[in-house]
Amino acid sequence: MNDWIGLLISFAYLGLVIWIATRIQKWPHEMSRTFAHIMVANWWLIASLVIKSYWAAMAAPLFFVVFNALNTFFNWIPAINSKNRFKNLGTVYYAISVTALTHFTFMDPQLRIAGGLGLLAMGYGDGLAAVIGQFYGKHTFSIFRGNKSLEGTLAMLISVIIVSAGYLFWQIGVVDWPILLLIAVVATGVEAISPYGLDNLFVPLLTSLLYIITIFN
Repeated sequence: MNDWIGLLISFAYLGLVIWIATRIQKWPHEMSRTFAHIMVANWWLIASLVIKSYWAAMAAPLFFVVFNALNTFFNWIPAINSKNRFKNLGTVYYAISVTALTHFTFMDPQLRIAGGLGLLAMGYGDGLAAVIGQFYGKHTFSIFRGNKSLEGTLAMLISVIIVSAGYLFWQIGVVDWPILLLIAVVATGVEAISPYGLDNLFVPLLTSLLYIITIFN
C-alpha cells in the first residue's frame, strides 16, 4: 500500500479516537482520556499493516509529541488531558514512548513485535487498570507518590496477560507463557510504582526491552 494512504489512514484513525473522546468527555472519572489511552495503542496494529517506510511510520508519533505538549499547555482538547495536566504529563510521555518504539523497532519485523507488545501492554493494561481502579479501587497504596489500588493493579496484570497472549498468537502463532507471565509481572510492577504519568514512558519501553532480551537470549 502507498505510504501516503497508510499515513492518511493513521491520522484518520487517531483523529476519530480523539473525536469520540470529545463526545464522551462528560462521562465520570476521566473516561474520555482513558478511552483515548486504550484505543490509540491500536495504531500500532494499523500502522503495521498499512505503512512500510520509516518516515511514514514516524510521522504520527512525532506529530503527537508536539501536539500533546501544546495541548497540555493550552488545553485545546480537555478530553484527552489529565485533570492535573501540568503535574501529570502522561499524554506527552505516551507520544514519546510511541516515537521511541517506532524508531527502534518498527522497521525490523521481529523487533516490531516487541514494540507492539510494549505499546499494547501500556495502552490496554494501564488503561483498564485506571478504569477498574477508579470504579472499584477500594484498597489503595502509594509508592513513590503514585496513588494506585490493588484492584487496578490486578486488572493491569490480567489485561497485559490477555492482550499480550492474543497479540503474540496473532503475530507468531505461539505463546511462550513463562516469558509472557514475566513480562506481565514486570509491566504491572513498573505501573504500580510510576507516579505523574511516567508509567506511559516506562511500561512500554521496559516491556519491549524485556521481550527483546528474552527472544535474543
